[in-house]
Amino acid sequence: MNIAEVYPHAVIPVPQVRVFDALAIVNYEIARRLAKEHSVVVYSRRGPGERAFDTYEGVDWCRVPVSLDLAMNRMKILDKLGVFPPERPYRFTQLYYAHYAKTVAADVHKRHCEVVHVHSIANFLPVIARENPDAKLVLHMHDHSLADFDEHLIRDRLQKASLILGCSDLITNEIRVRFPEVAERCHTLHNGVDERFLRIDSAPVRSQTVLFVGRMSPEKGVHVLLDAFSAIAEEFPDARLHLVGPSDVAQKQFVDPFGRDPAIQEIASFYSAKRAYEDALTRSISSLGDRVKREGALPNGELMPAYGRAGIFVFPSVWQEPFGIPIIEAMAAGLPVVTTNGGASSEIVVDGETGILVPRGDARSLAQALRTLLSDAELRVRMGQAGRARVARLFTWDKAVSRLIRLYDGNGRHVLTRTSMGSSYESRECYPQVS
Repeated sequence: MNIAEVYPHAVIPVPQVRVFDALAIVNYEIARRLAKEHSVVVYSRRGPGERAFDTYEGVDWCRVPVSLDLAMNRMKILDKLGVFPPERPYRFTQLYYAHYAKTVAADVHKRHCEVVHVHSIANFLPVIARENPDAKLVLHMHDHSLADFDEHLIRDRLQKASLILGCSDLITNEIRVRFPEVAERCHTLHNGVDERFLRIDSAPVRSQTVLFVGRMSPEKGVHVLLDAFSAIAEEFPDARLHLVGPSDVAQKQFVDPFGRDPAIQEIASFYSAKRAYEDALTRSISSLGDRVKREGALPNGELMPAYGRAGIFVFPSVWQEPFGIPIIEAMAAGLPVVTTNGGASSEIVVDGETGILVPRGDARSLAQALRTLLSDAELRVRMGQAGRARVARLFTWDKAVSRLIRLYDGNGRHVLTRTSMGSSYESRECYPQVS
């Protein structure tokens, strides 16, 4: 098959691969595995000093200039002025990255791509379909936008998709429930880890370092983790907290655009001013002195030493996390995981077996979970071993891409066809669900 992977925000330099954000990781890991058997092109963004084209690991890396699109993105101010209604914000119109989409559509046509795999941006589908009427379009969702925004607009775009993927059952089921007519086209493709993470030599039996990896943004709950660690710091004088990730506060409209999530509403003040969250974190970290080490963003391939030195991994997300790749990276490294019971976390972590689930935004429960694990080295080891086995069984990129190829092919189902579906959903999933 000739396959195109499409996502305008990914920055993927080669041959020195340094990828930071989740979707760059997804694009890179999927593409290089697909390229072992198929012709693959990835359309990422072109940054300063980057070459327009490279071939590496069998993949054609095409970098599209986005300067015009970034200039056009200033139109998002029209959202605040009411020109674009809340259910149809600028980023959900075909103006969003329009130059990128048209450039990609034309190049896909020249390459005669049979499958065009679009990540998260549904408004690209009509543009690509017009230029490539015979290509099979795959929409791979990594966020809640299909559940949040204009139903009629989304429905029209989904008709262009032969296959609709969610990065978790949470995301897939949101789409199935809201759009039952496309339910049979919807499948879950969980994210994975590279096998290198499974070979990390961690030591939860002796380490009392608590690790967080992710963006420093209110919805990620780092402030909750700092409150919880502060509550148990005196009990465990050898415990340390290691925070890894960029200070990168998301816009609230990307997290909870209509104020429907009470847990996000409780932290709305952190989004109100540019430095509100950073200042709050700085105060909390200062109060703990040298007990906290804060490190900026690290490329995905350079995270392994941090996991290797840790004894416990915490991912205290306050929002309905669509997936959470650091969770499975930590489990692969043999660490017990403490995370919240919202979003997709409960699809990944088995409470009491591979880690501990706590309520979102609850520092007291998080402190108790830390207390439990810091007090019991054998429990840390046992949960870490169970987590590593679970990742090896369910959450590697090799397994994910094998499943993706079967979904591309259809495997006896009408996955890659442009036929209309019935109005009711009956599960006939021919691949095992995560349990």
